[in-house]
Amino acid sequence: MSKTRILVVEDEAIVGMGIKQKLEDLGHKVLDIVFTGEDAVKRALETKPDIILMDIVLKGDMDGIEAASKIREHLDVPIIYLTAYSDEDVLNRARITEPYGYILKPFKKSEVNANIEMALYKHAAEKKKSEVIKNQVMADFYDFILSAMPTCADKSDSEMRSLLLKVFAKRLEDEMRPSFEKEMLDVIPKDVSDKLDEKFNFYLNWLSHFFEGFGILTITKIDGPEYLFEFKNCPWIEESSSQPVFCLNCQAMVNQSLQWTEIEGSVDRDQTIADGGDRCIFRFKLSP
Repeated sequence: MSKTRILVVEDEAIVGMGIKQKLEDLGHKVLDIVFTGEDAVKRALETKPDIILMDIVLKGDMDGIEAASKIREHLDVPIIYLTAYSDEDVLNRARITEPYGYILKPFKKSEVNANIEMALYKHAAEKKKSEVIKNQVMADFYDFILSAMPTCADKSDSEMRSLLLKVFAKRLEDEMRPSFEKEMLDVIPKDVSDKLDEKFNFYLNWLSHFFEGFGILTITKIDGPEYLFEFKNCPWIEESSSQPVFCLNCQAMVNQSLQWTEIEGSVDRDQTIADGGDRCIFRFKLSP
């Protein structure tokens, strides 16, 4: 059985060496011990570990929570937090990065090994579930393409994209708009429906949950007066790079659903996998 490859992030050298010794005694392989959040991100991308043990409190400008967040943007790797604190505010911040466990220092070998085994098992189960979802979505998507695709062999690439966006938009209008409007009305009463922040926050949460149903994780970033809606992963990344209809479907979803909110503004395609990017990013520009 191959050894579990582990990256340890711990800013106390003596503590780090003690963790390394415990892990090696248990039969694991420690790829490296790094001391800062910046180095954690760099080494994670370089070594692609099976799992990361991440101290929450690190010296420097980037703590373990921020480092974990940046790593998860690029790698699907389970992260277990190491901490000497049980502060509720810190743990609430940490939960956002979806860790696979917490270990309070000091800890025993049996404790860290149990957490590692559970994290690896949970991660493997989630990947298997994601693959099942992907296969189901792919089957449904192909069925939809075959049934909805008009006869357009003589059309140019740009005309094809425009036509497909219209086809997708029509289906979304018929099948999803009524339930969206009902849900928005349940959450945001009419007397506060003119409050842009509340309506837009509801919309972003709704959009995030919608894509989560397809196995897509998203993150929202603020870029000055604009908002970036970024896909952290894509269940059909290989297909999207060669078949732009996959990205067009997501683009239609974002474009069309923004109209349902009646928020004044626009959404642009910053980058997509179909256009050669490593992920899809949409940029929202709201009118004041």
